[in-house]
Amino acid sequence: MSDSPSTTPALAPDDGKTLPASSLYRLCEEIIGLRETNARQHKLFEQSLVRSRDELQAAFNQFAADTHKAYQQLREQIQGEKRASLRLLNELLDIGLELEHIAAARPEAGEADALAKWSEAVAVQARKIMESVRQHGIQRYDAVIGSAYHPALHERVGSKRVEGMDGYRVAEQVQPGYASQQPDFVLRRARVLVTE
Repeated sequence: MSDSPSTTPALAPDDGKTLPASSLYRLCEEIIGLRETNARQHKLFEQSLVRSRDELQAAFNQFAADTHKAYQQLREQIQGEKRASLRLLNELLDIGLELEHIAAARPEAGEADALAKWSEAVAVQARKIMESVRQHGIQRYDAVIGSAYHPALHERVGSKRVEGMDGYRVAEQVQPGYASQQPDFVLRRARVLVTE
C-alpha cells in the first residue's frame, strides 16, 4: 500500500453562504407557487362572479318581463271590465228611461184594454233586463230541494218542518240564485227555507 494522496475531491468548506441561498431559493419558489395559485383562484373567482352576475341579470330580466306581462294583462282586464260595466250601465239607463216613459203612460184603473197593454209593456221591459243580465254571463240557478243547506249557495230566509227530511236541508226555494259563468262566483245566493 502506498501513501498516495486521495483522489476524492475535498468538500468545500461551509462558509455560511450555502444554507441561506438554498432557503432563499425555496422561499422564492414558494412565493411564485402561491402567486400562481392566487392567480388561478382569482381567475376562477372572476369566472364564478361573471357567471353569478349573468344568472342574476337573466333572472332579473325574466322577472321584469313577467311583471310587465302581468301588468299588461291586468290593465287589459281592467279596461275590459270598464267597457263591460259601461255597456251594462248604458243598457240599464235605456231600460230605466223606457220604464219611466211606461210609468208616465199608466192608464186609469177603469180602462181594462189599455191596462193590459201597459202591463205587457212592463213585462217586455222585465224580459229585456233579464236578457241583458244573461248577455253579461250571469246565469240563474235553482236550489235542489232536499239537498244539504250550503251557505255559499243558499241564503236562509226561514225554516220549515218537512216530514221525512232531517235538519239543515233545503225545504223550499223562495227565490232563485244567480252566478257568473266562472265557477265559484255566486252573485246572489238562492233564497231558501231550511228544514228544522
